[in-house]
Amino acid sequence: MRTRLLAAVAAGTVSLLGPAACTSAPAPAPVPSAAASPTPNPYGIGAIDPPTALEPVLTVTGGSTPLSLTLDTLNALGSATVTLDEPFVKRRETYSGVPLAAVLSKAGIPDTATIDTVGLDDYHYISTAKPMIESRALIATDRNGAPIPYDQGGPIRIVFPDDTPLSSVLDAWNWSLASIIVKAPAGPGS
Repeated sequence: MRTRLLAAVAAGTVSLLGPAACTSAPAPAPVPSAAASPTPNPYGIGAIDPPTALEPVLTVTGGSTPLSLTLDTLNALGSATVTLDEPFVKRRETYSGVPLAAVLSKAGIPDTATIDTVGLDDYHYISTAKPMIESRALIATDRNGAPIPYDQGGPIRIVFPDDTPLSSVLDAWNWSLASIIVKAPAGPGS
């Protein structure tokens, strides 16, 4: 499903901006530039304008404190950096961002809650927060010292350090993250 949706976005037949921004005519094909990458984009979509400084990149709902975070307000919640084997492009990359645990704490979401991480392409990964926290999930805002472009999984995405339980669960690596929604406030026995 995700691959088909990303391909539709790349073809211009679906918009990441929602139904109001969609038109019936497909977008014109992108014009290649001299600086174009010689390898295909592993995320399957073309370039999209980066968010403005005042545009929220992440909403968090269902906890005691709803959040609507710009890149600056997200980055103000904490900082961590990890170098890892990125499984989609199959190379070592360094990501900086905010630990998921810090965002959930700010939103008043316990680690026993079931959360749904939702990408801009409407991709969902649902999990209890605890295994994601124990795997040191990072909401990455920067890759290799630069902002992460939309067409490469940005502007924010979830990554996991090597050798953590979720580092090999590719479904959990939600790129172009848009929201975190509490599906169930607390798990059994909490």
